[in-house]
Amino acid sequence: MAIRKGSDLEELVRAYFSRQGFFALRSVSYRYDEEEVTDIDVWLYSRQSASVRTKIIVDAKDKKSPKAFERILWTKGMQIALGCDRAIVATTDCNPKVVQFAQQQKVSILNKGFLEKLERGIETKGRLTLEQFIENIQTYQSHKQDGDWLKRISDAKSSLASLHGFPAFNKAMSSFRFFSERAETRPHHREQAIRCAFLSAAIGCIALDSALERVIYEDHHVRYNSILKGVTYGDAGDARTQKSIETVLNIISRGVENGRVIAKQARDGIHGIFEGIRAEIIAETFSREQNAAMLFSVARELDNKAFGSEPKALLELSKDAKSIIGIFADFVEIGRKYLLTPPQEIEKNESSDTKEQEQMGMAMPQSGKSAPDISQGEEQKKLF
Repeated sequence: MAIRKGSDLEELVRAYFSRQGFFALRSVSYRYDEEEVTDIDVWLYSRQSASVRTKIIVDAKDKKSPKAFERILWTKGMQIALGCDRAIVATTDCNPKVVQFAQQQKVSILNKGFLEKLERGIETKGRLTLEQFIENIQTYQSHKQDGDWLKRISDAKSSLASLHGFPAFNKAMSSFRFFSERAETRPHHREQAIRCAFLSAAIGCIALDSALERVIYEDHHVRYNSILKGVTYGDAGDARTQKSIETVLNIISRGVENGRVIAKQARDGIHGIFEGIRAEIIAETFSREQNAAMLFSVARELDNKAFGSEPKALLELSKDAKSIIGIFADFVEIGRKYLLTPPQEIEKNESSDTKEQEQMGMAMPQSGKSAPDISQGEEQKKLF
């Protein structure tokens, strides 16, 4: 039996590790200071217990000349650069020296025989491949002009490998906000927007779970403050950004004419900006252990929904997943109903509200915000 090639091999490997309980993402870009460095074929994350997280990278490129020795060295170097716990190479090279070399480098090998077993034993139907997911987004012809949907998804995925922790969470929430807004204002493409919002939320769950690893045994108030500061300032929750700001303001206060007045005005302005982030919503919820424990399982569920091949099942979420989507929606100040309510129900409710307002003589347009276009309600009914 021929082993799948290229992207199909990546999808096979992703499916295998997903069945092993990992959160698995394909094609994760690693960037340094916004510069593209390289691409990770499959990025894996596991929450084995309250205090143990595992990150793994997998190289699954399949070419006529596998160049297995080169791929082993490359993957080992990436493991060190990213601070991952393990590195794996999937290769069709049958040379026994490849295995010996990999063992010396502490790199695991998925060889041709193992891949053939996966080919026979794993069914990948029922889920969109990454390529099909992208094609689905591209059915919206203006996706690039309308904020570049594909780039936003790529940025969110990249944050897990490039930023980690709270900065990655903030990047994922930026993506979640964007797609949640599109789910409301682009009803013709609500399915695609919700898929992207769910994937962004899944990435946000993993980033937040990773950030909480270092404070898992701390008291509740310590966890609360760590999350509050981490989300607010986008650092590791150690107040490093806050200290840097204070250092700059102290220099201004001492070294500039009227520096104290200027520093106070700047401090008040900065404080006002950070207060608007609403980080207390995330801190209050996920500083509680029972809520934080849901993040990993909900991330896997949302990822599966985002890539599910059956659109009608897209909104069939567990209670935990609905709760976390609702919390994230509150955090980014987006209405929940466009993410959790079938389009036909939204249309029905909005129609009833409009009739009620008209009967009361109160039907007035909202200033500064255009009403969602629901002219294709029948088309949306077919999607969900």
